[in-house]
Parts: sequence; C-alpha cells; structure tokens
Amino acid sequence: MSKGKIIAGVVILLGVVGVIAGVAYGAKNSAPEVEVAEVTKSDLAVTVSASGKVVPGTRADVFPPTTGMIAGVAVKDGQQVKAGQTLATMDTGPLEMSVAQAAAGVAGARSQLSAIDKQAPSQYDRNAAQAGVAAAWAVYEPAKDAYDAFKEVYDETTDTVVKQSMEPSLTALDISQKQLYAAYASAVAAESKTDLSFAAERDAAYAAIDQAEEALALANDTLGKATLKAPADGIVLFNALGAPGADGQAPKAATGAAVTPGAAPFTIVQLNALRFAAEVDEVDIDRVDLGMKGVITLDAFPGEEFASKASEIAPAAQLTATGGTVFPVYFDLTGTGREILIGMKGDVSVEVKAVTGTVSVPIEALFDDEDKQFVYVLAGDDTIKRRDVETGVLTDTRAQIVEGLQAGDKVALSGATELKDGMAVRVK
Repeated sequence: MSKGKIIAGVVILLGVVGVIAGVAYGAKNSAPEVEVAEVTKSDLAVTVSASGKVVPGTRADVFPPTTGMIAGVAVKDGQQVKAGQTLATMDTGPLEMSVAQAAAGVAGARSQLSAIDKQAPSQYDRNAAQAGVAAAWAVYEPAKDAYDAFKEVYDETTDTVVKQSMEPSLTALDISQKQLYAAYASAVAAESKTDLSFAAERDAAYAAIDQAEEALALANDTLGKATLKAPADGIVLFNALGAPGADGQAPKAATGAAVTPGAAPFTIVQLNALRFAAEVDEVDIDRVDLGMKGVITLDAFPGEEFASKASEIAPAAQLTATGGTVFPVYFDLTGTGREILIGMKGDVSVEVKAVTGTVSVPIEALFDDEDKQFVYVLAGDDTIKRRDVETGVLTDTRAQIVEGLQAGDKVALSGATELKDGMAVRVK
C-alpha cells in the first residue's frame, strides 16, 4: 500500500471518530438538567403544628349565687388579691326578701301541722270513748243475764200475762245492746281517726315543713354569698358579661351590672403557672399524646423557642371562628426566664414520632406508581435508573427509606423535566 493511501485512510478514520465524538458531545449537552441529592443517614421527626395562645394554668371562676345586680366592686381588673378578699357585693334587698318569704313559708307549714293536731282526737277523747264502752257493758251484761234467765220460760209459755211481764227485760236488753254498739263505734272511730284519717295529712304537713326549712336554708346561704370573695391568691380578671356594645367594648363587672349564676364576672389566675393552649385540628389530634415534646414560639419573642411537653388534652372539641373543629392541647410554660403574659399568641410544633440514624431522601425524590413508590438513582453513565423503595416515616421535607437505597446513593429530584427510566441527564 502506498504512503498516500495510508495517510488518506488515517484522515478518514480521524474524521469518523470526530463525528462520533461530536455527536456524543452534542447528545450529552442536550440532555436535560436535573437536581440530585445524596442519600444520607439522619434523624427524622414527624411533627404536628398548631396555633394557640397563653392561658393561666391555675384559674378559679367566681360565680354569683343568684341572678341580681352588683351593688359595688372592691377591686380593679388585673389587681393582685388574697384568698378571702372581697371582690364585689350584690344588692341584698331581693335576697333579704327571699329569706323573709322562706321564713313565712316555714311558719305556715308548722301552723298547718298544728291545725291538723287540733282536729285529731286527743288521748282524753280516746279514754272517754273507752269509758263509754265499759259503761255500756255494765248495763248490757245484767240485761243479758235477765233475758237469758227468762228466755226459756218466755219461749215455752202461752200465758199472755207472763209474756207481758217479761217484755221490759227484752226492751232493756235491746236498749243496752244498742248503747253498747254505739259506744264501740265511738271508740273505734276515735282510734281509727288518730291512726288512719290524720296520718296522711300529718305526713304531708311534715313534708311541707321540711321543704320550707330547706328553702329557708338556701335563701340564707344565698344571702351569705352575696359578697363575692377571691377563692385563692392571684390576679383578678374581669370577664365579659355580655356582647360588645357600639364602642366595641363588652360590659364587665361594675356597680349596677346584671349578673347570673351561669356567667362568672371574675376569674382568679396565677401567673406563675401559665400554659400554652394549642388548637390542634381534629385530623391531627389522634396523633398527639400526653408527654409528647413541643416547641413553642411566641409572636412577642421572635426567634425564641420554649421547650415543653403536652400536659393535658381536652376531651371535648371546640369550634374556631371560621367554623373549624379543634381540640385544645395544653403545654406548661414554666422557667422560661421571660415575662410571658396571658393572651400572648404563638405556635407549637409537636413531635409525634421520631427515628434516629435512618436512611432518608428529600420528599421531592419520591415518586408514586399506583401502589408502589420509587426513586430515580443516578448511574455512573449519567443516566437515571428507576428503583422501587419501601418507605417508613414521612415528614414535611424528608422520607425514610426502609429498603432500596443506601447512604451515598444519589437520587434525582422532581422538577420541570419529566423523568424517565434510563434517560440521560446532566447534573445541575
């Protein structure tokens, strides 16, 4: 082969290689760019977030004993008070009238019993009735003896004169017998009237006395509670006693204000036992348990976090202003070193589940295919390969991989480009 032909062949070969390299280079540069993340081992925590506000941990509502008017208020809203200190007094006029009416009721019930006792026969009446029976017997027995003595003769004789002579004895017996029956009737009436006729009336009278005395005791107790006092040391808060007026302010305890037993005009709170009341949505409440850790942030202290634990979960739901259903969950706020006040708003993040040292990927690396989950693993030839995985704990940002990946693998993240198994990619 001539030298010229060899040179020409080499030139052609180099050209082909260049074309192939150029095509490959162009193909690589035209591959879509994707963002990838390295599979790592880390700790994962599943959290539930909720908004809320600071509330007193220890509180005692002070209720009026009855419906009425406040005659005077002895404290100011937010004032420190001692147990037993007078907060307000109610108008006692209506209460004193109730006591007088109840006392009159007791007197009336007792008078009714006295009237019943006067109608019933006394022991003297019963003794007299028994004496009447004895006297009737004293008359009846001789008459009966006389009658018995003459009865056989009277029945056998036909002598009219003899019969007529014996008729006074028969008449005496008849009269004495009727008197005896009458005496018995009087005695029975006296006894039965005492034991039966008046028993029900007496029972009713005694029951009326009991009811009247209970009403009197209640009236006296209510009158005694007309002075509203603090049940414990703390700060007294004035509660709203009605809807806001035209000025947007709700009425509170003041002289002349109307109160009812169902609404507490005052609440005593202790600032050394504050709590954060979080409104946890009904879809999350089943994941929250007592003792779970929570991180509280308050709007009044931006950038600061207060660690706590769930100490109470309300058993009943509440409705929010927008109609949502939430369950209050309480977190103690003690030893914060901050002057936290009742009503401060904020948020809490509750750790409901945690795993340590587990393989995980960003949530954007996880894809679904019907009932399977998979990722795209970056291969050594700059292509991505689909790989099915089994997931565990899912957080807002990461997914635990129980099976299918290991630390150090690189996975493609979802983005504008639709990823496919085996496609060439360029790593951003």
